[in-house]
Amino acid sequence: RIASLAPSVRSQFGSSRSAVADQKVLVTEGSVRARAVGRARRALQAGMGADAAAGDAGKRKVQILDDVVNSDLSAARNEYHFRTPFLVDRLSPLLRDQRDLPMLCLLLNIIEVVVPGVLTVYGVNLYESPLPMLVRNLAGLAYCVSLLLLFQERFTLCIHFASHRNLFHSEALNLAIGWVIAPFFGIPSGVYKLHHVIMHHIENNHELDTSSTEMYQRDSWLDFLSYWLHFAVLIWIELPAYTIRTGKYGWTQAILGGLCIWLGSIVLLAKYVNFCATLWVFCIPHVIAMSAMAFGNWAQHIFVNPKDRHNNYALTYNCIDTPVNQTTFNDGYHIIHHLNARLHWMEIPQYFYDNKEKFEKSGSLTFRGVHFLDVGIMVMTKNLRGLAEHYVHLGPKETAPTIDQVVEKLQGWLKPVPAEELGKKAK
Repeated sequence: RIASLAPSVRSQFGSSRSAVADQKVLVTEGSVRARAVGRARRALQAGMGADAAAGDAGKRKVQILDDVVNSDLSAARNEYHFRTPFLVDRLSPLLRDQRDLPMLCLLLNIIEVVVPGVLTVYGVNLYESPLPMLVRNLAGLAYCVSLLLLFQERFTLCIHFASHRNLFHSEALNLAIGWVIAPFFGIPSGVYKLHHVIMHHIENNHELDTSSTEMYQRDSWLDFLSYWLHFAVLIWIELPAYTIRTGKYGWTQAILGGLCIWLGSIVLLAKYVNFCATLWVFCIPHVIAMSAMAFGNWAQHIFVNPKDRHNNYALTYNCIDTPVNQTTFNDGYHIIHHLNARLHWMEIPQYFYDNKEKFEKSGSLTFRGVHFLDVGIMVMTKNLRGLAEHYVHLGPKETAPTIDQVVEKLQGWLKPVPAEELGKKAK
């Protein structure tokens, strides 16, 4: 009997095990579905929370000037790296304004570093037993990187302010900055003052200014590439053409003479002294300088109010309370510079506070803790909301705009000036 019952028991036991397994599968599938639903619900809630947080941040009001402790008013100057003993005291009487002592210190630093650097690069390449090409190029690279990190921005702003206000009593020393020192920083002899002071400031970022940003969509990399082409390459055609078009024939002679001296010197050094050294000392710094200045001017005039483009308060902006102002002679206050390019750089931060009501009423832009390079990068990477966090309202807290309102304003100021407006004179 037991033997006859065994198959039946085994059959019933197998059926039970199959039922239990089916139940486990159902439970497992149900658990998986429940966990998936839970994850989806949490993700949805997190997304809604992020959207809500972003919305709340956008409704938050921006900072106001009265709450800002501006380091530009009292910070130590940082335009030069060290004070040269003896020479600074001996040469300081040559300055027209003793407040320009940081410029003298910077120029001495440049001479003391660049001259040995240039001699080293040429020496490595002219060594009697020729060194490997890798070593020669590494020497050139080290020189270029050192020049870029230590002096490029500082010198560019030094020649900038020295072009607006003569630095020395001696005209020969004033000319030496733009004709002798500038080529070592990639700026052709005699070009800077014509390009910046004579053209850019007189034409004021409008049609005849070959470096104007008005006609571009200023958060577009494609538009910037077109702008860079005009600024860095076509300048050799457009700048002389500008002097002829505006009747500045003396400047036509100056720029053609400067370009001949600069280009001729490079050709002679490359052919008769050493090509590799000349490439690193003069050619590569030129590409770096022109590209950096192109992006710098693009960033300085990246915000232009298309409805009020002739207004100096509406064709650029101010950057306050940033360490870069201590290394660039307060260059961040660019609206003030276009209002009065001959105002001494030491007086600029106080001028900003003395005239803050004018800046407020004009609807001008002010940012804190960032400089032109930061602003340019934020705009080009579509991070206007991050930039709006640095916006400073110049009026009372009650009238401060929200982050969203600032973003909307910035978007409007990035648009090209309409073609029908170009060419119209200021009223």
